[in-house]
Amino acid sequence: MNLKQMEAFRAVMLTGSVSQAAQQLFRTQPAVSMMISSLENDVGFQLFERHKKRLYPTPEANYLYKEVEAIFSRIQDVNQTVQDIQNKQYGFLRIGCMPGPSNFFMPEILADFLVEHPKIQASLQTRTSDSVIEWVASNQYDLALAEVTSHQPKVGRNQLFDLLCVCALPADHPLAVHDTITLDMLDAEPMITLHPDHMIYHDLLQLFEANGHRMNVRLQTRFFIPALKFVERGLGVSIIDPISAFSYTSYAQPGKVVFRHFQPDIFLRVGLLFPTESPSSMIALEFASLVTQRIEDLCDNPEKILCWDKNP
Repeated sequence: MNLKQMEAFRAVMLTGSVSQAAQQLFRTQPAVSMMISSLENDVGFQLFERHKKRLYPTPEANYLYKEVEAIFSRIQDVNQTVQDIQNKQYGFLRIGCMPGPSNFFMPEILADFLVEHPKIQASLQTRTSDSVIEWVASNQYDLALAEVTSHQPKVGRNQLFDLLCVCALPADHPLAVHDTITLDMLDAEPMITLHPDHMIYHDLLQLFEANGHRMNVRLQTRFFIPALKFVERGLGVSIIDPISAFSYTSYAQPGKVVFRHFQPDIFLRVGLLFPTESPSSMIALEFASLVTQRIEDLCDNPEKILCWDKNP
């Protein structure tokens, strides 16, 4: 039994007529009759009886029809799945993310993506950047966002972004009146930094020492988001990446923290990373494109952060 025979049999069962089945299948009546006859030879029993120019299915035909209909229903499901895949509406997306953006930035992007792709399922896992890089390399994520070293080159589909850091200050800090905070302004100023093993701490310390200034570290945190809570309480100022700053503006109220340009430039390099040993799905690439747009928009429009406290 082949698919064409089943198709002809199903059409005759649905229409009750070889001629109507032939019209439905865009075939000639003799061709359909031949397929039905061939099917009967293959299965070894009669499928139809003809009385007064009408076809009547045998009980065996009714049993067979239930199975054939189930097959065609499954084919329709497969066709729908293919269409969903073509329209990027089907699949499972595994995303890894470093802690900072995983709080607000990445969930907002993923939520927008899932609204537009209601049949897609997703997993968002928060891990340290080192763990994220390790997991995406072992093909446990479809894509991931993590900090990378400043000298790491772009590899394969990976995309690298150099995020220009800003200065976070208590809103009532005397330096908050300035649009740009310079290194000399922060000489001996109480600061909230990341731990010494982080690239931002290293770059800041190098700048302070090279220019003869003292970096007065009052508090150290592992991530930027907790640092902003200490800035709120007036315990110091902090140099943070724009994603963390933007995340803060998405949940906090103006009046406690302000963000200003910082000179000289300090960059945090992050990477949108893909497995190197396996191809990416269409939905992974489309989601990556959306993440890229959001990051580039943040980089191209710093006023979203810097003018946050000035908006009504």
